[in-house]
Amino acid sequence: MGLFAPWFLAGFGLLSLPIYFHLLKRHRSETQQFSSLMFFEKSTEASLKHRRLDYLLLMAMRLALLALIVLAFAQPFIWRNTPAGGPSANRVVVIDDSASMGFGGRMSSAKSEASKLMGENVKVAVFDSQLRFVTPADVPRLEAGTSRSSLGELARALRAYQESVKAPLEVHLISDLQRSSMPAGFSDLRLGGGTKLVLHTVADKTEPNWTVESVTAPARVRDGKTVKVQATIAGFHTNAAARTVVLEVNGQPAGKQTVQVPASGRAKVEFNGLDLPHGFSKCAVSLQESDGLKVDDRYLFAIERSDPQRVVFLYGERSARSALYFRDALDAATAGAYTVESYSSGTPANLERAAFIVVSDTGGFDDGMLKRYVQQGGSALVVLGPANVSTGKIPILGTLVKASRYASRGAERYQTLGTADDAYAAIAKAGRWEGVHFYQSIDADPGQARILARLTDRTPILLEQKIGEGTVVVLASALDNLANDFPVQPSFVPFVEQIAHRLSGWEEASLNASVDTALDFKGGAGSKAFEAVDPDGKRALTLEESAKGAPLVLSRAGFWEVRRGAGKSQMIAANVDRRESDLELMPKESAELWQSPGTTGQQASGQSNNESKWPLAAWVLGAAVLAGLLEALVGSRHLVQETA
Repeated sequence: MGLFAPWFLAGFGLLSLPIYFHLLKRHRSETQQFSSLMFFEKSTEASLKHRRLDYLLLMAMRLALLALIVLAFAQPFIWRNTPAGGPSANRVVVIDDSASMGFGGRMSSAKSEASKLMGENVKVAVFDSQLRFVTPADVPRLEAGTSRSSLGELARALRAYQESVKAPLEVHLISDLQRSSMPAGFSDLRLGGGTKLVLHTVADKTEPNWTVESVTAPARVRDGKTVKVQATIAGFHTNAAARTVVLEVNGQPAGKQTVQVPASGRAKVEFNGLDLPHGFSKCAVSLQESDGLKVDDRYLFAIERSDPQRVVFLYGERSARSALYFRDALDAATAGAYTVESYSSGTPANLERAAFIVVSDTGGFDDGMLKRYVQQGGSALVVLGPANVSTGKIPILGTLVKASRYASRGAERYQTLGTADDAYAAIAKAGRWEGVHFYQSIDADPGQARILARLTDRTPILLEQKIGEGTVVVLASALDNLANDFPVQPSFVPFVEQIAHRLSGWEEASLNASVDTALDFKGGAGSKAFEAVDPDGKRALTLEESAKGAPLVLSRAGFWEVRRGAGKSQMIAANVDRRESDLELMPKESAELWQSPGTTGQQASGQSNNESKWPLAAWVLGAAVLAGLLEALVGSRHLVQETA
């Protein structure tokens, strides 16, 4: 016997209540008149009679009623024997429709095997990275998908389903049983109590397979002639062979090379220079020689060709030098990928179609205009200086500026970078700002901003915060070579480059991801809905879902597009997880062990695979109702006696 909800047994503490109430008897004393008590000594006499329990049968009925109610909430069950595969077991036929099932005729064999197992009241499901129930009429139309299979997720889903139906299951799994589908720990394959597993494999041996394993290419370029595309060709359980690799741009061949792939090894191939039109180009590297698994012979990626992006630099009276240092560093790092337009304080600035803006030591621009620009999808670098101390606020963010902190230029009393997020590109790829000395920094309230770096005196020096659709990065020191020597240090150029790439979304123009990856495009406060388009050109999420920040799940291979504020778009190439390319089978002993009773929850209870849980809650509740009726009957009899 067992309990589905044993924590309700704590309710047995309520059994003390009837005992307590039965001890609360009222003792009636008769008063006798006496002339005087002055010659009597005062004493206390304990009365055992008054402490005895009366109405024992009534109390027993009440205790039984409470005990049965508590036990009903705990949901007791008993194990009972059921014939394996008998009529009381729910038969579930599960068909693997992951990418590897597209090899040869595996999917056709799976559908043929499933048709033999069909019958009355048979449930049919398909699985790859998740379990989905379908109707028997859907089976002939099933095709191998582009998702990765996960036997661990399948076992978890079957345990949850068995608990929901509270009945034994007879699961027939039809799959190629890839080794790469197994979880890291064999215990994750554990099935629920009362579940019998029967494996039907559609693969009898490990098959050789070639694939385009990965592609490295820039996300955005100015000139296609400078593009370098590197692809890795891999063979799994293959002999040494020559493979012809084809590069395509927008469906047209753009290059072809032949590479020798060693036995069960890898080889790299490189393409240089592409004829790319402006905008996004849908590219692919594929193998000319087809094999049994075609879905992984092609690797998708996207490249955006764009004109130089416009950067607007807004500066105050004392930060004109900052604009020169920033522009020269950006030109040196990106070879003209950006053009910088400078506007001094009080000059009308055109922010339309700017990749990002820089607000340097000034309060002379309309802060509402700047904030609207960011909320609508723009990004900004805010460089703090003495002018911001005078205004008392950080532009755009609106948080308070407390004061300036000064350090001596001599005797090594200057400040340097202290703690920092070394994963942040503007810090990591800039050599962690080694050798940079800060003589003046602005102590500001970070508010909701994320602190990326602090100086050695704990002053926050680099902050970042999402506002609406855009991003604001704050550097709490001027770039004029007076407040610090950052502009003349080697780390300044890579710092400016990485900040520009982050704020303009340079590296996010296109993205490669595996099928079933969930991408989060939720912005900060006040962010608007984004539009997601699937490979068929249909809306992948409703406006309500995107406004609530629902993740975009790349459910199949192909090119996905995300359109956001300020005219920003992102192309995402979803490819089959290359773990599906390794067609090595699950070891035979592992498959046999999985089907044995030892992998179910029954083994922990010492039960056989042919036993199931029979719930008793309804019977216990019925007994509680009977106990309640008896308690009422006995109580009424005692009440009549007391009245008499």
